Amino acid sequence: MNLKSKKYIIWFLGALVLVCIAGFTINYSLKRKLETKLKSLSETIKIEYKDISLNAFTGRLNVNEPHIRVYGKTTDTVNLSITLKRLNIEGVSYWSYVFNDKIYADKVIFEQPNIRYYHNNLVQNNTYHKRFNSSFKHKVAIQYLEIVDGKLDVYQAQNNTLALKSNAINFKIEDVSIAPNTTKAHISYKNYSVNSSNVFFKISAFEDLNLTHININPETIKLTDVKLNTSLSQNALSNHITTERDHYNLNIDSIALKYPDFGLKQDSLFYFNSPLTTIYQANFEIFRDKLLPDDMSYKPLYSKMLRELNFNMALDTLQIKNSAINYTEKVKANTKGGELRFSNLNANITNLGNTYIDKTHIDINAIFMKHTPLHVQWNFNVNNKNDAFVFKSDIGKFHAHDLNQFMTPNLNVKLEGEVEKLYFTVSGNAITSQIDAKLKYEDFDVVVLKKNGKEKNKLLSTVLNIFISKDSNNDAKTFSYGSKEHIHRDRTKSIFNFIWLNLKQALMGAIVGNGKKKP
Repeated sequence: MNLKSKKYIIWFLGALVLVCIAGFTINYSLKRKLETKLKSLSETIKIEYKDISLNAFTGRLNVNEPHIRVYGKTTDTVNLSITLKRLNIEGVSYWSYVFNDKIYADKVIFEQPNIRYYHNNLVQNNTYHKRFNSSFKHKVAIQYLEIVDGKLDVYQAQNNTLALKSNAINFKIEDVSIAPNTTKAHISYKNYSVNSSNVFFKISAFEDLNLTHININPETIKLTDVKLNTSLSQNALSNHITTERDHYNLNIDSIALKYPDFGLKQDSLFYFNSPLTTIYQANFEIFRDKLLPDDMSYKPLYSKMLRELNFNMALDTLQIKNSAINYTEKVKANTKGGELRFSNLNANITNLGNTYIDKTHIDINAIFMKHTPLHVQWNFNVNNKNDAFVFKSDIGKFHAHDLNQFMTPNLNVKLEGEVEKLYFTVSGNAITSQIDAKLKYEDFDVVVLKKNGKEKNKLLSTVLNIFISKDSNNDAKTFSYGSKEHIHRDRTKSIFNFIWLNLKQALMGAIVGNGKKKP
């Protein structure tokens, strides 16, 4: 080897040593600066960790077992606690940070984050927004961000009760960009996916929502094994409340929302849109204890409730498939209550939301009390502040005794006979309505029972049936008609009570009245 070659080798080795020393020095310096920065972030933010490793040349940063605690400004209590197995960051661009005032990374991965947050209802939402926006002083760009096997627990700070819980959270998002603004940070992204299991959400003091699995991506939101239940038993709820409140058990096999679109409109108003939402196999059991005093609060119609949502919603089509509703109403203390059952329920709802010009249309088909086909057509316009609506229904053949499991426990009445067909139309608004109905029936009798609910009160039954036509227009081949105008709504009760008030008036006209069609 000649002298010239030896010099090249010595120069190369020397340069390599200098590079290694420089690299070690830069990495050591950056690590010390980062550690110092993490220690002095804020008086209310404390960060601990097992160790940190970084490489300035490859842009790699690893933080093992970090633990972040955020304390209240006026108290020494922890508002937010985050522990991770590891934080991995790849492709950090120091050049971009130094010369473009931009934080850039190719990949950020949070491994097994465990987040515990204490929510304070006394703190206004805009306070959280201001804190979030003020935390971004630089532009941020991340090509790929992932959360692996995360866990979230949210508690109400006032009473330390669990408000939200989610396990096995896996989250992926691409092309994340955060641009700071004088008033609000702007966030944009492209593709994303979220998966989570065993989600719990406290809807209210009485109701809980549980989901076995959630899957969210730009094409579909899929919720599996959805349960909305009253947390107390029926008896416990009745003993706990001072006015009547429905006891719920709603079990849904799955809910699918196609091509969900959501975000903030003009950076302030939340919106949610979907062209097709489908609810599969919902089983809804409702129990109402009428022994309790009535809840006398105002009950708005659905059009008003939609109109006054505090966010924009647009569900082009909502389908309900193969579902059931069982309603039980208890009026007497020593009975289980009367039941109304709707099975094989399928519905198609269009323009459900508060952003449509066109009317909301609801079309329902179901089986009433095991055997009777029921069809409902219902429409309203959320923009109509009078809450005008039209409710049409036709009910197929049913035996009057099918209603006795509801009528007998609650009203001490038994029905006998058969209704061949019933049609009715209710047109109304939030205050008043009118109904037109026609029905075909035969051999119709009302049996009034004694107080024990078993023996027939012969005198009252005989007197009552004097006023009731046994068959429609005394001819089972023709219809008997009933109509009524200016029926006033009890605004402390729901739309379904309003429909029942109308139907009761029309049936009285058809069965007790002359049953003739108005000219």
